[in-house]
Amino acid sequence: MRPDVINGSGYAGLFQFGEAALQDVGLYAGDATPHKNDWTGSFSGKYGVTSLAGFLANPDAQIRAVTAYHAQAWNTLAGTYGAAGYLGTTLNGIEITRSGLVAAAHLLGAGTVGEWLESGGTTNPADGNGTPLTAYLSKFAGYALGATAPSYAALRAADPAGATTGAGYVYTDPPLGSSGGGSGAVALLTPHNSHAFTSAAQGFHAATGYPMGELRDLLAGLAATAALTWMAYVVISKWHAFNGGTETIREMTFDILRAMVVTSIVLLLMV
Repeated sequence: MRPDVINGSGYAGLFQFGEAALQDVGLYAGDATPHKNDWTGSFSGKYGVTSLAGFLANPDAQIRAVTAYHAQAWNTLAGTYGAAGYLGTTLNGIEITRSGLVAAAHLLGAGTVGEWLESGGTTNPADGNGTPLTAYLSKFAGYALGATAPSYAALRAADPAGATTGAGYVYTDPPLGSSGGGSGAVALLTPHNSHAFTSAAQGFHAATGYPMGELRDLLAGLAATAALTWMAYVVISKWHAFNGGTETIREMTFDILRAMVVTSIVLLLMV
């Protein structure tokens, strides 16, 4: 309930917006480092926001921005990935609801959620803090989503008792389907980000702007490419040696099989 918060990874405000998400909804013009959340670019003036300080001081603008962002996420999920056809079905024991999909898109992006749906739920991608897509999909399932942004005053009125200042607030899960109470209030989807690095993955993401898993995938791909290139080199060189009469067929076969075994071991380690 604190609109002025910026966490250790540079995500800002009530809903922990990053540069890319604010750019998507037209508040931020972008800069040369869109994954670092260093906020060196300019703001567009939409909703009256002309600076990061102005954004943090304007909770009503933040709520309007997140409402627009969630609507945009749903439009992408429905239009590009046919998400409406998945509603009411169950994947990996989780009932698919509109609010759950939107929450998961808030965490990882609509594209990642859409690809997860198309895979039949066979994967479970996570953010830089290690929070998996399925956690948000389940935690925020079954909420009503309003098309009109409530005011910050309405949001605070709908908040559990004791959260009037943001200090000492202890989060308690509301029942599914609840709008949180209060006139015109809706259940907005708020991620819970840590303000301290509790893992190497979290620190790596804060320092580079990229999840540690992406670096691992890149290194694994490079290692696999190198192993396959080496095997191809061995096969070609041994074949030329055999044709040139400098190796017997037994020597050629043994060296090629050895290269295949080594390459297979490397590829298995990359899985």
